Amino acid sequence: MIVQGHEITKARTLRAHTLVVGSGSGGGVAAFHLAAAGVDTIVIEEGGYHVAGEFNQREEDMFPMLYRSSGQQPTSDGMINVLQGSCYGGGTVINTSDCVPIPPEVLAHWQAMVGTSEVTEASLTDSYARVKQAIRVKQNPAHIINRNNGMLAEAASKLGWRSHVMDSNREGCIGSGYCVTGCAYDGRRGTNLTYLPWAIEKGARVYTDVRCDRIERINGSRYRVHCTVVERGVRTARLPLQIECERVILSASTIHTPAILTRSGLKSDLPQLGKNLSLQPQLGVIAFYDHDIIHWRGAPQSVAVDEFDDNTADKGLGGFRMEGFGGVLGLPTVLLPGFGRDHKRLTAQMRKTSVSALLVPDRPSGEISYQWNEDGRVVPKIDYVMSEEWKQRLKRGMHKMGELLFAAGAKEIAFSNQAFPTITSPDQLSKLDQFPIGPGLTNFVSAHNQGTCRMGTSKDNSVVDQNLRLHTGDNIYVMDGSVMPSTASTHIMLPIMVMADRAVHRLLESS
Repeated sequence: MIVQGHEITKARTLRAHTLVVGSGSGGGVAAFHLAAAGVDTIVIEEGGYHVAGEFNQREEDMFPMLYRSSGQQPTSDGMINVLQGSCYGGGTVINTSDCVPIPPEVLAHWQAMVGTSEVTEASLTDSYARVKQAIRVKQNPAHIINRNNGMLAEAASKLGWRSHVMDSNREGCIGSGYCVTGCAYDGRRGTNLTYLPWAIEKGARVYTDVRCDRIERINGSRYRVHCTVVERGVRTARLPLQIECERVILSASTIHTPAILTRSGLKSDLPQLGKNLSLQPQLGVIAFYDHDIIHWRGAPQSVAVDEFDDNTADKGLGGFRMEGFGGVLGLPTVLLPGFGRDHKRLTAQMRKTSVSALLVPDRPSGEISYQWNEDGRVVPKIDYVMSEEWKQRLKRGMHKMGELLFAAGAKEIAFSNQAFPTITSPDQLSKLDQFPIGPGLTNFVSAHNQGTCRMGTSKDNSVVDQNLRLHTGDNIYVMDGSVMPSTASTHIMLPIMVMADRAVHRLLESS
């Protein structure tokens, strides 16, 4: 059963055994396995319920429909735009479908950092198998790899660098290219097409356009969760909704799960709550050629140049990697440098451009605090510091990206900075040493935010235990990207799903 917000016409109180807050990578997985085990389950999702026929491939319509804050959620200094899906299916509806596992070096790093000795390759094996089968993980087929991505692999081969075609959860993909604005062809097995419908078949109830505000403990072991039915689109408050339950699973995202816990009065008992944020900022790089590329067709981010990955147990993910992006026109236009005629000159060449992302994994270096407006809507303040070591890796990555794109035949390269000129030849790459990084100059995107409720062995180093249950002893779990002690992978849909699968199975085994 799916109940949409506009169908709720008066204040209500619902009851269930378990409430799942959020319907994306973690919430969808948890909801299905709970319902399949016979647990009376309710799922609430602040975003709306939408289907393929509504995905009209227009950015001005789809970003407000499918993204939190219409895709405009900046850090406090305005330098990084933090993207989050906010709809039935969450981020699995608007990501680029890449399925990248947690490297073994990262698991070893977590063990050394926060003592997660139970989270190992062996303990995740069954979860990987279940999730990969459910969402049909396989290598992207050759026919959907466009020039924007394919030429990166060709140029890497010319330079003797390692690259690979990425795995994804695409099935029946026709290569339209509109992944980040919702697939109008249902060519991606997100939770909206898999775990959530399966959960509903097993009896789960899903309520969309419902925001979770806070959790109140009642009668010892039960909870009253205070929610708000919101107006779709503008998300202003319409009606109060309460849900009484015995267990809560928060899958509301790295940014918003800590907000719920904070407003529920749990921050004093969880000193790490909202801290240890990783954003893995990505820099957009646009190159211009003498021939058509048409980067907005074909599967975005289907090829990765991973020659410079540097993953070790002492630091987790390191180095950097380069991937083709594409799929939209508005974002590359915003990333282009220059104003007036200079900007017009570059946008006029859009058919002959490639759009790439330079992914530079980071260390936990951010923190989130919150305010609430008059109708109860949370306003996050995302404070994030780029370390000098990270900036140096970024600049080294920019040098290598320039080498790669010139090897692919680029005539001019623009990095996402409003004050830095384009590069027109390889001998100008030394100028990148002076590349300015600062608010109002450089534009970064974060799609892989993690860490604000990280798992560990005690409340001194984390928020949840190795089974993703709060250290406070409450029957409250967190199953989303916030549990990662550091950047888990270069793409985090699969890691979140796998961690949720492991946690929900351990939960059911202990019940």
